Amino acid sequence: MHRVAFFDDLAPRWDELSRTGDSRMLEVLGQVPIVPQARILDLGCGTGRTVRYFLGRLGPAGRVSAVDFSPRMLQILKGSIRDPRLACIQADVGELPESLEGFDLVVLFDLLPHLERPREILIDLSRRLLPGGQMVLAHDVGREELNRVHCEQGGAVRADRLPGDDLLVAWFQDAGLEVEDLQATPSTYLLRGRKSPRPVQ
Repeated sequence: MHRVAFFDDLAPRWDELSRTGDSRMLEVLGQVPIVPQARILDLGCGTGRTVRYFLGRLGPAGRVSAVDFSPRMLQILKGSIRDPRLACIQADVGELPESLEGFDLVVLFDLLPHLERPREILIDLSRRLLPGGQMVLAHDVGREELNRVHCEQGGAVRADRLPGDDLLVAWFQDAGLEVEDLQATPSTYLLRGRKSPRPVQ
């Protein structure tokens, strides 16, 4: 099954399937520093679990650009969250519009194993960060469990795996990101890097 069709099919049950990880999502994302006026790019946003969280941490000047390639996921999100600070974009993470740039925070939550060209995509995403901006790769499940679930679920995600720490850190470094936090536990995963500020002229 094509990936878009696979996730479209899951969309009506996505919130129910994800609910058991809500407390772990709050735990891992709660460790990410976010200023009230931040511009956030939420990639693979699904039906809006992370979107709700980020909007709750932002002030009136904050913005969330929520991206997913599944039209049914975004349809559910748009029907459940109406907020002037939110923009929803249907796009593949590997083919984002050039206009999506100038972000303080780029988040890949429960997403990276599904990317076909992760290193190249991370490099592109880093270019969309403002100087000093952060990139976050996070999961509400540990690596071993995540890889097992994908294998057992089969279909479009059967071969999707979260790589080892050394490779992920190397990809962040290739993207010009300095790793500030790395936490790999049996129940969560967090890798956070920061783009260097522009040199003083």
